[in-house]
Amino acid sequence: MQKSAREVLEQAQNEGWAIGAFNAANIETLRAIVAAASKLRSPVIVESSSGETKFFGAENLVDVVKNFREELNLPIFINLDHSPSEEEIKVGLDAGYELLHFDGGKLPFEENVEKTKRIVEQAHAKGLLVEGEIDHIGGSSAPHLGESAESAQKSTTYTDPDKAAEFCKETGVDTFAAFFGNVHGVYKEPPKLDLERLKKIREKVDCFLSMHGGSGIKDEDVREAIKVGRIAKINVNTEMRVAFREALEHDLKKTDEVAIYKIMPPVIEAVQKVVEEKIKVFGSEGKA
Repeated sequence: MQKSAREVLEQAQNEGWAIGAFNAANIETLRAIVAAASKLRSPVIVESSSGETKFFGAENLVDVVKNFREELNLPIFINLDHSPSEEEIKVGLDAGYELLHFDGGKLPFEENVEKTKRIVEQAHAKGLLVEGEIDHIGGSSAPHLGESAESAQKSTTYTDPDKAAEFCKETGVDTFAAFFGNVHGVYKEPPKLDLERLKKIREKVDCFLSMHGGSGIKDEDVREAIKVGRIAKINVNTEMRVAFREALEHDLKKTDEVAIYKIMPPVIEAVQKVVEEKIKVFGSEGKA
């Protein structure tokens, strides 16, 4: 019998590794994630942002992920990533997502608590997990190779450990998205993480911790964050998007082929390579 998402997150937290949460905007990206998980026998979370969910279709993505999970007998879970409204959360609830991330970081604290608490009650009634946050991560899931990560960090409010503890206690979230220097995107100079802040967050917060912005951070810093904060979930998107585009552009220059399924294998392989590298850094290889 397959383990639940909660059981895998508990295992990761207790054993000192993290499960990768990889965004899937199309079937090719999804195939790359699943192929990497199968090859390395690793649990993974497939997730979709608001835009990706609308592009793929919530129910379609859920169905395909479940098909792969049954076919490969692997712990592959599905997460609704950075959902900014209760309406979009309901889409995930109804479609069958197993994890739901409500992004209330731009809301006033009390309103964020109120909405997150309401979502937690609805999700827990269905046995689903909820992730919440109190700040807003800077940057965007794209390459920013002309600048250092400091510019994005300046637009990010770093998590206050005491405020985070209050939020988690009031809302009952299962996972908390902590911000301690991590930002969306990849940069000329990678972000420097405030691991002392992360350590204090871990001491105060009694739930799973997630790290967003898993692209572009030095491998040794990722490993240290997992160790210091017992990070259980790490999100990755930008490096996959870059690998997809670069491989597709390279392949199209070499061929006049118009059958998409013949063009895509090298693209899938490029994205799969990124996912495999992250799985190894996160320490989840062989944990399925």
